[in-house]
This record gives sequence, C-alpha cells and structure tokens, in this order.
Amino acid sequence: MRMLPLSRSSRSSLLIAGGMALLLAACATGPTFPLYSPRAVTGSFGFSEQKLSDNSYQVTYVAPSRRTGPSNRAVAERRAQSLDLSNDMALWRAADLALANGHNEFRVTRRDNDVTVNRRYSEPFAPSPVGFRRWGAPYPFHYRRSPWDYDIDISLRARTNLVVEFGRQPGDEYFVATDVINQLRQTYPGADRPVTQTQ
Repeated sequence: MRMLPLSRSSRSSLLIAGGMALLLAACATGPTFPLYSPRAVTGSFGFSEQKLSDNSYQVTYVAPSRRTGPSNRAVAERRAQSLDLSNDMALWRAADLALANGHNEFRVTRRDNDVTVNRRYSEPFAPSPVGFRRWGAPYPFHYRRSPWDYDIDISLRARTNLVVEFGRQPGDEYFVATDVINQLRQTYPGADRPVTQTQ
C-alpha cells in the first residue's frame, strides 16, 4: 500500500499535536500523596512500623524534605516544624495500630528524634540565570565574582521513632487512640485524604 505524502498543513498539524502531547506529558507530575501515607508507597516520606511483640510496635515517621532560608533562625523554625510533624504523624500511626489490635489506649515507652540538614552550595564562577543578585547586577546571566560567592540551598528532614505498647498500667502516662486521631485530623486537615492525581 502506497502512503500519500503529507501536505505542509498536515505536517504542521502533526507537529503541533506532537508538541502538545509532549507538553501534557511534562505537566503530568504523578500522584500527590497526603502526609499520612506509608513510606513504602510514597518512596520518600511517610510512616512504617515493625512489630516487636504481640503488644508493642516500633513506629517510624520520616517527614517530607523541606527547604528553608539560610539564617540560623529560619533553620531552627523549620526544624521545630518538621519535628512536630514527624512526632504527630508517628503518634497518629501508633493510634491506628492500637485500634487495629483491639485497644483504645497506648503508651510511648521510647521516643527518638533526628533531623538531617542538607546544605548545597553552588559552584563558584558558574553562570547564574538570576537577573538581580545581592550586588544588584541587572543582567539575566552573569558570573559570580569570587570563589566565596556561593548560593546556599538548605533543606532538612525530620525522623521520629516511637516504641509503643498497647493498653496502660497504673501511674503511666497514656494516650487514647480515638482522641489522638480526632485531634490530629483537626490539626492536619486532609492529611489522610485519598491519593490524588495531579496534572
């Protein structure tokens, strides 16, 4: 079967359609995962657990990586926010596990927190696509003036590990699982919403 040659307008239409398809593919970023998600699903943040006994679990929550400003105050504030988030989400998972194991009360017997801070510096004398720098250079591209003229990109990630036991003992502090879940749903609206597909 002989193929007829495409006219110029047909070729243009195919090029436009192909370009639109590539643009749409580039814009599709995949699913957006809520904060309260298994880490095995998100691949980067979320909760996981390990059963230690019939009555206890180790629960881990790794918070999403968050960028922050370079000042010590900005880093400290972001660090505190990320730690609050990782603690709360780990507690939420512990409450869910307690209910799943037939308990409405649980206690935390161990808590470990860790925050990893990553500082990435740009290369000296590298071109920068920024119109105005701190010295006010009004050019869309320019070179840094010295080896000490770096850009700093700071991000941090918090992790919380809890060892929890279900039930309570006299004199011990304990949590009520249903109260924990209700409170955290108010604090983090939509944190356990279904996964959504973004375009």
